[in-house]
Amino acid sequence: MTKQLDWYLEQAKAGKMSRREFVGRAGALGVTAAAATTMLSTAGAAAEPQKGGTAVVAPEYAGAEETFDPTKMTNSTDIQRSYQVYNRITNLDRDLNVVPNLATEWESSDEAKVWTFKLREGVEFHDGKPFTAADAIYSLNEHIKEGSESPSKPLLSPIVDMKADGDHVLVITLNSGNADFPVLLGHDYHTSIVAEGWVDGDPVNGTGPYRLSDFEPGRESITEKNANYWNEDAGHVDAFITQGIPDNAARGNALRSGDVDMTLRVEPRLASLMAQDANVNVVSTPSGSFFIWDMMCDRAPTSDLNVRLALKHCVDRQYLVDNVLLGHGVVANDFPVNPGLPTYCHDIPQHDYDPDKAKFYWDKTGLSSIELAVSNAGHANAVDSSVILQEQAAQAGVDITLNRVPDDGYWSHTWMQTPFNVSGWNSRPTADLILTIAHACGGSWNETAWCNERFDELLVMGRIETDPAKRLEIYCEACTLLHDDGGAFIPFFSNYVEGINARVQNFHGSSAFALGAGWPYEEIWLDESEA
Repeated sequence: MTKQLDWYLEQAKAGKMSRREFVGRAGALGVTAAAATTMLSTAGAAAEPQKGGTAVVAPEYAGAEETFDPTKMTNSTDIQRSYQVYNRITNLDRDLNVVPNLATEWESSDEAKVWTFKLREGVEFHDGKPFTAADAIYSLNEHIKEGSESPSKPLLSPIVDMKADGDHVLVITLNSGNADFPVLLGHDYHTSIVAEGWVDGDPVNGTGPYRLSDFEPGRESITEKNANYWNEDAGHVDAFITQGIPDNAARGNALRSGDVDMTLRVEPRLASLMAQDANVNVVSTPSGSFFIWDMMCDRAPTSDLNVRLALKHCVDRQYLVDNVLLGHGVVANDFPVNPGLPTYCHDIPQHDYDPDKAKFYWDKTGLSSIELAVSNAGHANAVDSSVILQEQAAQAGVDITLNRVPDDGYWSHTWMQTPFNVSGWNSRPTADLILTIAHACGGSWNETAWCNERFDELLVMGRIETDPAKRLEIYCEACTLLHDDGGAFIPFFSNYVEGINARVQNFHGSSAFALGAGWPYEEIWLDESEA
């Protein structure tokens, strides 16, 4: 069997056998579709990019508020479109290292308070306008100007001055040092660069590998290859159609039928079925992405700490990982710094399933029940996880009523509007990024409205501290405050589980963000023989 399989692999590498045929013949020899796909990737089969074709991308959100305005983006569909049409000043590789993007090099001075970026020359916006430092200054200032409600305002507010030293040198001064500042500029999709003077409603004008040709919010967008993209080796596909499909089953069926080429957040229970399909490649990548039950701290009944503590002891987290994620994730402990980061605090006691302890706190609240607003638009596993929470909480005498709210418009009519709701977050490469954007006082994405002055002080201390041991100590204290008092009820970190059509070549997942953190729009190509 080994010799026969080796011969099949050589034929596939030489382009004499399609991927589908190889997977089928390997299956006849007892090799699973997933294992056969891995063999092809390792062997470098179909290593030469093919040009052309149209790929369909299906994130899990669709709604009328979809936007190309970097200061207003809130959902996975917006994010994927931003990767297509925009660049950022820096980028992150798959090992979460900072790499060049619109900046080719950078350095800091004055204890990481002043950052100087040398910008790439010869870059044009989609309308032909040359990219300069003025565009970068304008784009970042849109997030921090007076009246801005950008989710990135807490992250970028330390900027006290930006100036251009000629057209291609950008100097940014912060109010205190931040050794992770280039990471922030590379990871946060909100920091996408638009042309100076651009406002929402103008024709979309980025420097990315694709330019927008059609957009209907809540339905789809079409982006076409930017012939003048500064990276001549990137962007092999002619066009991308991006259309949100909120229903998990519908999204999976569209992938298996060939109507969709790349999908986000494949339900784990569907992933095992898809992996047996020779037309689909399931990619599961460990990440810091997480699901959260939001308990708003500024309104009843979740403003009562006893409510929050009761609920945190109402569910068996490992049961969720085993039965909802089917192993595609790990248990979390009500703070969003993931175990893959050096600043993860292992010393914080785990919130375990404890019906007696949950009942102890619940009896103090005087409540007879609590309503949880839930939708899979908030997170692909939200409904399944919430049903289990409801069932297990009942063992503690905690009555949770599930309110299945509409998917469409979820982020405007439910998230941060109701006392107890759900959401999900993509991975962040540093503790500061996720703690600041989601939990610093006054942030527009502080989704539980929790505010703690000591916590905010610790965030500033963590940014300027370079000693790893001291930094860990700082973030341990910050995460302990959030764990003990906050409204974040985070049961697990989940892998990015993504479904990729067989004709899509050279797709790689990334722990930095869903669907390869934007890299596929530069790297993938389509093998039409697999269609």
